[in-house]
Amino acid sequence: MKHPKTCIFCGNRGGISKEHFWPEWLAPHLAPAHPNSHVTEFRSAEGKQPPRLERRSERPGAVNTKKIRVICAPCNTGWMSALESKVKPVFLALLEGSNTTLSSQGAANVALWVTVKSIVGEHATESTALTTPADRLAVLKSQLIPDYFRIFVALHSLETQTAYYRQSTTVSKTMRGPDPPLPSKIFRNIQATTFLVGPVCIYVTAARVAGFSGAVLDPVPKMHRLWPDSLPNIELAALRPLAASDVSAICRSLDRLVADPRVKYGGPLPRHEASAT
Repeated sequence: MKHPKTCIFCGNRGGISKEHFWPEWLAPHLAPAHPNSHVTEFRSAEGKQPPRLERRSERPGAVNTKKIRVICAPCNTGWMSALESKVKPVFLALLEGSNTTLSSQGAANVALWVTVKSIVGEHATESTALTTPADRLAVLKSQLIPDYFRIFVALHSLETQTAYYRQSTTVSKTMRGPDPPLPSKIFRNIQATTFLVGPVCIYVTAARVAGFSGAVLDPVPKMHRLWPDSLPNIELAALRPLAASDVSAICRSLDRLVADPRVKYGGPLPRHEASAT
């Protein structure tokens, strides 16, 4: 008998709805490169071996119509909808070419929204998800961003306005295994996610590794940090836009970490699965 899916935030069983990764209200303002279909690829690697293509699927509809079925209807239409209403003016202003200045509260709202999107996105492939149930519940109950998250934002000059790229793996400083130990049903402890929302490039890292500085995965200087310790009154339009080469380099930050000669490899990843999605 198949058990009903569980909401990744509140933990309720059943009543799971399909959450748009890119909000529906953005659709009229985005011009996807391929409006009739989008491609999803899943690549995996062990240690320092080159990633290999495991799965590739092409689905109808533009990429900005992508839905992920991991949220219950009450969460989707309740607190998540309220959060989106706070960040909607920011993104619409940018899409319309207006000069947008983020206050401290505005930056905090965008950082929380990015956190929610990052967590939803990682659960598109649940076996490579990283955040713990306790951390996800804290996002819901207390609007608390996990302290191992680092969030950056910038404008970009790419023609593409909707794209998503995520890498995840498991690292350890000793051969005894990850510290802290991986929680039940979680098989990753470090990830990097890059996605585009119109003219905005968002980059999120998460490293739940004792004694490891998440700053190792920090991006090019053109990106502005939203979390932690965002500066007040960020003038987004004044930020230098990222070139295609900048975005490509950001997307492959975890590849560079794994390739570093100081990084050692001690065996297959948990469940023998992927380093990148």
